Amino acid sequence: MENALRKNPKIPKFVVCSDIGGDCQGGDRLSNLPEPIIHHIFSFLETIDVVRASAVSRRWRYFWLSIPYLNFNIHNIWSNPLERWSLQTTNEKFKDFVNWVLLSQNGSINIQRFLLSCFNSVDDYTLYRWLSAVAQRNVQVLDLDIISAEPIKLPRCLVTCESLVSLKLNFGNREHQGVLNLPTCAGFNRLKSLDLQHVEVLDYNLFRKFLSSCPLLENLYMKECFFRDFKILDIPTTSLKYLTIDEFLLSEPKGLRSCEVICESLEALKLHFGWGIDKCVLKPPPTSVGFSRLKSLDLKHVEFLDHSFFLKLISSSPFLENLIMDSCRFPDLRILDISSASLKSLTLDRIEFGGDELGSYKLKIACPNLVSFNIFALLIPDFNFEGLNSLQNAFIFLETIGEHMEDIEICHRLSKILNGLCGVEVLKLSCTLYEILNASLEEGSYFSASFNNLKSLILCVTMAEWTVPLIIRLLNRSPNLEALTIYFDADEYFDEWKISNKAILCLTCHLKTVDLVEFKGHENELELVRFLLKNGHVLQKLRISWLEDVYNRREIISRIMKFPRSSSSVILKFLQPKSLLDFCEILR
Repeated sequence: MENALRKNPKIPKFVVCSDIGGDCQGGDRLSNLPEPIIHHIFSFLETIDVVRASAVSRRWRYFWLSIPYLNFNIHNIWSNPLERWSLQTTNEKFKDFVNWVLLSQNGSINIQRFLLSCFNSVDDYTLYRWLSAVAQRNVQVLDLDIISAEPIKLPRCLVTCESLVSLKLNFGNREHQGVLNLPTCAGFNRLKSLDLQHVEVLDYNLFRKFLSSCPLLENLYMKECFFRDFKILDIPTTSLKYLTIDEFLLSEPKGLRSCEVICESLEALKLHFGWGIDKCVLKPPPTSVGFSRLKSLDLKHVEFLDHSFFLKLISSSPFLENLIMDSCRFPDLRILDISSASLKSLTLDRIEFGGDELGSYKLKIACPNLVSFNIFALLIPDFNFEGLNSLQNAFIFLETIGEHMEDIEICHRLSKILNGLCGVEVLKLSCTLYEILNASLEEGSYFSASFNNLKSLILCVTMAEWTVPLIIRLLNRSPNLEALTIYFDADEYFDEWKISNKAILCLTCHLKTVDLVEFKGHENELELVRFLLKNGHVLQKLRISWLEDVYNRREIISRIMKFPRSSSSVILKFLQPKSLLDFCEILR
């Protein structure tokens, strides 16, 4: 049996060339590097490629026998294996290769990382033999990506492995979660990171006992796992610092429908639950336990039935610096009060409130050390900013104006937003804001904020005629602006217009960089380019990123190059289309 396993499987040749188009040589420059550096370089390769490299250099002939990084992936060893062999034959060939490597390697060399991606057949104990082999070689990082129809149990030798510090188990996909039979014996004494993906957890008490047997566990990541009959997520360890539960793609009856998190030692908590109307209810723990060390809180599709719990959650986290709330719901709340002396970054994305009247909620933010603020909302909320003197970066994205509100109320809310953000250095505004700004101009006195500290302005605009005075007004009220970025919104037809040349302080003295993204070359866009080149006296760079389906680029470039320029040093660059198409994605 052992002789059969030692046979050398047929491996495609691995060839390295010295340069493109040159003669193939032996990779001498790599061979002259110290062995630890070569190990590090080869750690990014799969083991099959490391074995193939033995044919490149005499020094590398036996190199694969001592490398401490092993990466076996049944999907990548052969090209299109299932087109050449049956699944059973493919599995057998893969087993032969893994067995051959493990039996041939120097067993006295510790394994720093072992990655395995394969299928596990019924009554197949090969996997357990491999895990036993790597445990005996003091494996430090173990990553198992296994599709199995039967429950998988971690062998005792792995549970008691004193060298293991990181364990990742991925047992399926979005549609199928593999069952993990948790060990009943104590172990994992050195484990610091545990990553569970597509794993079905059956017994809560056993899961809790399993976690309690990991005294040094600092990071727990669980993605799209099936928690059967879980109601309280109690982490009985004082060492855990980072907890992530990501069930974003799971829907009923999978996953947690309610969750109570009890863990005093947490520094970062991320809870992402089912999408759409299926929101996980976050409940207060049965005790007065808080998060006295929490620095980062990221919540998605979480519902707070008791808003006082949310207030307590924030107030009991004296070191909280980062708060993200995405599609969270407060069914009985009209005023969302976020008051924190430690908070530095705040993102609110489509928060849902109770009540039938849209836009009836108020948002109070009292965070004196807040540096970054981002909000995505369906309608313009009623803001109340208090003491945001440290704020440097703001992103306001509104999807609609709110036709049910009077113009005077819209303008009043807008003025509170802009006045609260007048001290920022970076400001991003969505195109819906311009419709509101247009209404405020008609009202006459609402848009009075000046942005004297503003260095970078990022806008999403439609090139309608009423957009022009708003852009000019923003530039006029940003005397120290150095960088301007404009994303052109949906391809709509608007009447052509002209911009009158006028002296604007930031264009005359400070504006150095302009980026135009999703550029189509329409007449109104060209008029904006002409205006910026004509009036940008200190402009150094003007970069234009094309919309993907613009086919007359040469003609457009020819016209732009003929525009007069006030700055003799300005450089024009025309860039290929960017993959980023959604303006709100510039935040993420």
